[in-house]
Amino acid sequence: MKTKTSARPIDPEDRVALVSGATGGMGNAICLRLLLDGMRVVMLGRDEAKLGRARQALTTPEHRDRLFTQVVDIGDAASVQAAVAQVIARFGAVTDLVHAAGDGPVAPLLETTEAMWHHTVNGKLMGTVRLTRAVAAEMACRRSGRIVVVNGVFSLEPDPLFPINSTVNCALAGFAKAISRDLGRQGIRVNVVNPGATATPLWNDICRSLAQRFGVQPEDIDRQVQEKIPSGRLASPADVAEAVSFLLSARAEHINGAALDVDGGATAAV
Repeated sequence: MKTKTSARPIDPEDRVALVSGATGGMGNAICLRLLLDGMRVVMLGRDEAKLGRARQALTTPEHRDRLFTQVVDIGDAASVQAAVAQVIARFGAVTDLVHAAGDGPVAPLLETTEAMWHHTVNGKLMGTVRLTRAVAAEMACRRSGRIVVVNGVFSLEPDPLFPINSTVNCALAGFAKAISRDLGRQGIRVNVVNPGATATPLWNDICRSLAQRFGVQPEDIDRQVQEKIPSGRLASPADVAEAVSFLLSARAEHINGAALDVDGGATAAV
């Protein structure tokens, strides 16, 4: 019986990684980690000026020639197709894709609006679908690729204060699992990283929103959450970036369709 041999790993300098949500706290840390891994990194975002500032903050003499930006609105299918086509025309291929874009409001069901649901579903869920379809088509031709979806622990433990995020996270978990079996046969690995509460500007916004709702101070919310985490602290963006880096690496060559929780042990779901 013949054993299937693995393809030769691609040299890091020959890899081109797209990172959506690159100007956010997690996305920015992921870009830096992948640069340190030796890849060329393309930062994706809607705001060209914001992308430029984010690139400048990450640029060092060592990274200057390996860090790029690409304007794209992942909420628009035509924009995604055009952006991916431009990246492929420039670099020849996209070898790695990381989705780190999208958020949702703090609002129980009866406070949500149609616009809130549409914004998060169209951005985080359908944005992931659009980018994956566009990039996976090229990866399938080469029978090689790695995709990581940065999702969230609400896919495991939905929260009544975050019904929109919870719904979208569950949908993304199902999406990634479903396509991993199909794309896996074409040499493309698809995995998920589920961050818990993470110390980013977005987390500060969530704390302020919850504090206003419950009549306490934002630091009270932050402290209460940290006290419930076995590790005793929030995740850092670097913690999330390390998990992404691992799943994109040759060390995870036989990991496909998996979800890695980065929450300090806070999630009780099996």
